[in-house]
Amino acid sequence: MEKRKDRNHNLMNKPVPPYARLFFDHLYSEYIALKPSITDANVINLLDELHERRRKHDLTWSDIYTFDLTLVDQRPPESLIRKAYDARTKYRSVAGQKEYDEYIASKPLDLGAIQVDPDAQPPKPNVLIERELRADIKYLLSKFYLYYSLLPAREALRDDLTKKAVLLTGGVVVVIALAIAANITGTFFISGVADYSSVVVTVLTVALAGIVGGCVSMLQRIQAAPTDGDALFNLAAMTNGWRGILLSPIYGAIFASLLFVLFAAGILNGSVFPTIVTPGWNSATAAPTPAATPQASKGPSATPSATQLATATPAGSATPEAKGSSSPGSSIPNQTEAQKSQSPTPVPIPTPVPSPRTAVLQIRDFLQQTGPRSGIAYSLLIIWSFLAGFAERLVPDTLNRLVQKNLDISGGGGS
Repeated sequence: MEKRKDRNHNLMNKPVPPYARLFFDHLYSEYIALKPSITDANVINLLDELHERRRKHDLTWSDIYTFDLTLVDQRPPESLIRKAYDARTKYRSVAGQKEYDEYIASKPLDLGAIQVDPDAQPPKPNVLIERELRADIKYLLSKFYLYYSLLPAREALRDDLTKKAVLLTGGVVVVIALAIAANITGTFFISGVADYSSVVVTVLTVALAGIVGGCVSMLQRIQAAPTDGDALFNLAAMTNGWRGILLSPIYGAIFASLLFVLFAAGILNGSVFPTIVTPGWNSATAAPTPAATPQASKGPSATPSATQLATATPAGSATPEAKGSSSPGSSIPNQTEAQKSQSPTPVPIPTPVPSPRTAVLQIRDFLQQTGPRSGIAYSLLIIWSFLAGFAERLVPDTLNRLVQKNLDISGGGGS
């Protein structure tokens, strides 16, 4: 913070650029022409001191403003009308047409209607109009010299914000490049997240497209900082509002992700919108298709039932009854006694058959399986994700329209 204050102080007291020194030389030439008529020694000393700063290259915009303001009082009355025309032209070019129209609406002196005294030598306006002309010229000088002095600070601040935005954008581009490389080479498979590799890249691509859109919007907003209106207010807004500007990429990621969910829900559909599907889940209540269940993929159940295990006998082997009977005519009690005398045959415990998956789509399956249907859909998804970050009001306005439409349908909207 202290470094920033010192830097701003140095900017405000920084010597003017070469083009400003040329402008001062033009004013000094006017002073040389008027010097013989100046009788106040203090005025001459002040103007000569300012010229000495020019020779030492220590001149600031405040010095030039002081020089020009002092020179207004020393100008002859007959030159004031031309000076007023020149001041108004400069003010319109610096402040803009809108602010200049507001100045004209305040009804300043009509320079074309000023009557000069023909008996005076040389002809000049009356004393009251002369005073108003000098006051009007000084007012205009104060306005556009303020713009001149604030311009270096404004441009330095804009350059600083641009550098931060470029660094942020460069970091995003690097992350996108790494994500693409990981997707192509398969290096994104790490322990515990191998099943999520494809969806991580898809969702990350959506979020990063929104971040890039937010970065581009942020750069344009910095470069298009307003110059009309109050110059001091505009500079203060840029100085204190840069954090809000740099939040644009974060908003872009959030809005792009939300837009992806709107596409997946089918709320936004049409030829210009991407088709987002979840294979195997064709409706909000449909269970996964049989091909998606483990049993359907294996065909007939490979796990025998308890009845099959109890009655199954290897081919070619004798039954327990046959082993316990010496002849075909043996009685049933003898068979029962023989069975009791033998050790019981162990019956394997059947493995429970997995039940079919529930009809409720889990978040893991949604993230793993949901995505664009085709390459065209993927391209449209990236485009809309970028637009969600670039136009920050796109997604919020869409949600507001959806809410209002729902209220109108249900009869709860306002008249």
